[in-house]
Amino acid sequence: MASLQNTRIRKLTKADFIILKMFHVKHFQNYEISDRSLMAYLSQSQYQTYGMFHVKHLIGYVIFLSCGYDADIVYIGTAPAYRRQGVASTLINNFIEKYNISQIFLEVSIKNAQAIHLYKSLGFEVLSIRKKYLHNIDSYVMIKKN
Repeated sequence: MASLQNTRIRKLTKADFIILKMFHVKHFQNYEISDRSLMAYLSQSQYQTYGMFHVKHLIGYVIFLSCGYDADIVYIGTAPAYRRQGVASTLINNFIEKYNISQIFLEVSIKNAQAIHLYKSLGFEVLSIRKKYLHNIDSYVMIKKN
């Protein structure tokens, strides 16, 4: 099990494109993101992309779509060696605090029990179900109000 000592969070930019792409390809092959979309997430002002680094290595990231005091989690991922150690929750909470977010939304497969448990532990509630949303599987739309 890896340790979260010597970690830091920073906003990712266009200069981090290759780092983020390689991280995503290595750990999340089933969830393709086109290069064009990834560059948009890193360069367009409505998106906020943050990474957590252990020493110099990216161990987790989150991409938010911001709209005033509301936001959507577009993508979130943690390297397998760092899962269940607070990477995702730290990234989410850091963003909420930094931008004073009043509500945050996300979609998660109803089959992803670990993620659902994480989101519920952070105060998210199921708002509705989207039929056949992610990979033709039903998804929960979840919300956290602050």
